[in-house]
Amino acid sequence: MFKPKCLLLLILLGLIVLGIACQSKSEKIYLIKIGQGQTPGEPQVKAMELFKEIVEEKTAGKLQVEVYPNNQLGNQRDVTEGIQLGTVQMASISSPMAGFVPESNLFELPFLFENRDHFYAVLDSAIGEGLKPAFARRGFYLLGYFDVGVRHIMTVNQPIHSFDDTKGLKIRTMENPVHLDAFRAFGANPIPMAYGELYTALEQGVIDGAEAANTNYYAKKFFEPAPYWAQVGWIHLVEYVIVSRYFFERLPDEYKKVIEEAAQTIIAQERQWYSENDIEYLESLKDEGVQVTYPERGPFREASRKVYQTWAEKVGGMDLINRILNYDYRKINPGDISRAPEK
Repeated sequence: MFKPKCLLLLILLGLIVLGIACQSKSEKIYLIKIGQGQTPGEPQVKAMELFKEIVEEKTAGKLQVEVYPNNQLGNQRDVTEGIQLGTVQMASISSPMAGFVPESNLFELPFLFENRDHFYAVLDSAIGEGLKPAFARRGFYLLGYFDVGVRHIMTVNQPIHSFDDTKGLKIRTMENPVHLDAFRAFGANPIPMAYGELYTALEQGVIDGAEAANTNYYAKKFFEPAPYWAQVGWIHLVEYVIVSRYFFERLPDEYKKVIEEAAQTIIAQERQWYSENDIEYLESLKDEGVQVTYPERGPFREASRKVYQTWAEKVGGMDLINRILNYDYRKINPGDISRAPEK
């Protein structure tokens, strides 16, 4: 039988151990490694650097963030696999995401959106939220959506003035089956190709053109081998801002809240930066002597309906596609911080 002094000593020791355990838990440091493909100074990297500032300040350094731009942790597919494996915690991933979450092909369909206000309103609605379970099933927690530009068509030898001018052209696309179907519907011969090979392929005439946004068309100097730039606006490209579900769900609730709030702040800022760059770079391209054309978009939109029919069952049904096409974005509160204004 324990003596009173021994019992008291055991109680005190238990309290000390419990206190140490609680203190240890509250002082635990969590590391968030973010893999990005863009160079420092581009909107996505700047946004992730802003994320680092916010979460480290709000958690007094308990959440530590390391941002790795320039594909330092691998390309987008590598980084996405790393998030599933637990070697990377966070990233923003564009079209390669569909290889992991096929339901995300919904936002890879051509001509879904009238303008940026429409684009942002749908992404931030119940439609955008509706993809979260599909991401969760594959090990990702979807925080939201970056804007990575309205995509147009560059060509090497001749400008595109109309829909008919795309017929038979060999056009480089991303390795996404929806993109391939879109350009087939436009009458082109799409050729999936690694991004790093694009400049040389244009320069050597291996392809007739490619699709890109004003930003990377200018930044990568694709206008040197391909000086014709058709403002087709065939897709508003999205990047999915994701964090490891395994990592996120094991965080204390207060840290989850910090991450969620920081994500909304950086998404709004990234969209503003990207939309501003889109406009500025188009003017810079004109200054470089690029021949900019503005083909009628109606025939491209009409051809896109073939793609909708092909992909409807795989992305949620034709009713969902029509909900997006007919979404009344003008009812959205213009003061919503998650939306950047249409320029």
